Formats: sequence, structure tokens, C-alpha cells
Amino acid sequence: MLFFNSPTSLKTSQKNNKICRSFWTHSNIVLLTGYLITLPICTLLTLSLLLPLLTASLFAPIGTSHHSTSIPWIDDASECEHTGRNWRDRKCWDHQHNPMY
Repeated sequence: MLFFNSPTSLKTSQKNNKICRSFWTHSNIVLLTGYLITLPICTLLTLSLLLPLLTASLFAPIGTSHHSTSIPWIDDASECEHTGRNWRDRKCWDHQHNPMY
């Protein structure tokens, strides 16, 4: 027995074909095309904004990064330079300061 030529099968295939034709209208094709163009553009923009944040956090862990800071208890240029620090703007600057300190 073949069911391809049965009336129920023909009605179902015609109904599916009608639904398929009603979906592929000109406006739906334009909307789908716009979506498929916009999605990669937005993805690339988002990645380009997030990439510097991710790379900065990956390549400069907090434990190994150093920040300059002034040493408040040293107020003499000779004492500052004797300890291996730099005297600038009437302050003693330590360039090897660890932020975890």
C-alpha cells in the first residue's frame, strides 16, 4: 500500500506547502537578511569592546603588577635616593610598589 496518493496525504502536503509559501514573503526575506547582516556586526563590535578588557586582565595579574606610590615618611631627597627610590615633586616615589601590600 502506498500512502502518497491518499487524500489525507495530499491535504497535509498542500497545507505544509501553503504554510511554507506564506512564511517566505518579501518582507520576511528582507527581515531575515537584515538580521543575518546585523548579527555578525553587533557580535564583532561587542568583541572589539570586550577584548581589551579581557587581555588586560589576562596579561597583568594583580599579584605581579606594580604601581608607583609616594612614601609619606621619607621627606628628604638624600634619604629617598639612598633607599633606591626617586625624588620628584618634593615626594619620595617607589616604582616597585605592589598593590597587594
